[in-house]
Amino acid sequence: MIVHILSTGDEVLLGDIVDTNSAHLCRAVKDMGYKVQKITAVGDDVEKIASAITDISVCADICLVTGGLGPTSDDVTALACSRAAGEECEIDQEALTSMKAYFVKRGYELTRENEKQAMLPAGSKMMTNHNGTAPGFFMTLNQCLFFFMPGVPREMKVMMETEVKPVLSQRFGQAHGIFIERITVFGLGESGAGALLNGFHEIFPGMRLGFRVDFPVIEVKIILSDGLQEKEAAASKIKKAKDWVMERLQNKVVSEKGLSIPEEVGRLLAGQRKTLAVAESCTGGLISSMITDVAGSSEYFLFSGVTYSNDAKINILGVQKKTIIDHGAVHEETAREMAMGARLKAGADFGISTTGIAGPGGGTLAKPVGMVCIGLAGKDVSRAKTYRFAFDDREMNKKIFAVTALELLRRHLTGVPETS
Repeated sequence: MIVHILSTGDEVLLGDIVDTNSAHLCRAVKDMGYKVQKITAVGDDVEKIASAITDISVCADICLVTGGLGPTSDDVTALACSRAAGEECEIDQEALTSMKAYFVKRGYELTRENEKQAMLPAGSKMMTNHNGTAPGFFMTLNQCLFFFMPGVPREMKVMMETEVKPVLSQRFGQAHGIFIERITVFGLGESGAGALLNGFHEIFPGMRLGFRVDFPVIEVKIILSDGLQEKEAAASKIKKAKDWVMERLQNKVVSEKGLSIPEEVGRLLAGQRKTLAVAESCTGGLISSMITDVAGSSEYFLFSGVTYSNDAKINILGVQKKTIIDHGAVHEETAREMAMGARLKAGADFGISTTGIAGPGGGTLAKPVGMVCIGLAGKDVSRAKTYRFAFDDREMNKKIFAVTALELLRRHLTGVPETS
């Protein structure tokens, strides 16, 4: 099954936005057992989009198209499709009714510009947009089944799940050609992970490893794509390979199910019926953001305090003034007292804290950019640890500091020895 993606919009080609839609669609079809063979990006030009559609129609079985279904003059994808198909655009009454209902529900009046969105190529089938005004549609050109979806990610994602996938399953069924297991690892780069897993391909022919690095985390993927159709046989083969990988990565593994560190920390806290409070200085609320990105975090997350100034550390968290005078804000004792203060203020089981030098300026020989002190407090623990990372990028350092703080807590919750 040959699958292509066509991403439309000048903003993609100009670099104004990152094309996250294509990445999401690749994962979505992979979960169905298919693999995207090619991704094409075209600007807001009717003839160029029509040409791309024509080219794809004779070499692919499925094409997922995003963008250009809105009400403005640069939204020309439906028109381009009609030209490629040799059809006219016409008002789709089902689409128009759906759009009117969407506007009435929100107390708005349907404008002439919005009515344009109900103009679909003759012979196409409308797809409902559950999160917006622009209806999608699908139709077959030559040998290829095209699905046209909005470019707004939250609209596209829902349409892919509720409209596109059911049609694909009905037309083509669920393929079983690709099986993937994911393992989340902390503290290794791609080369380090590769060295530990050297010899994999010789031991497990027909399988391969993939790596997605987002330092200090790496996702190791075990991929089986040798055409096995029996799920049981594939599962057995993958399990043997996964056991081999896990044995070599040992305590570097965060989650054998591919969960992120915030997700795994949340799972552990919820499972142990424990609660958490956070005090942040250099990370500026990033830890709290990561925690609350996980659905259900209200079950275990009680308090967050961004105590950036020394006065805030003293007055809100109860850090001793003498500690700040003697050691400064970036010190293990300060971090320890911050974590303890957050825990006590919230009445939580655990408190974690960060105080460091995110950069690019502000570093000294004794306290360079990339240095962070992370505190951990609990009923039976009250300590802090210093880490030094060789990055001058502020955003990068903040992310690393935040993830490392959560990893320190995860290791405490699981009893896994800490890394340096």
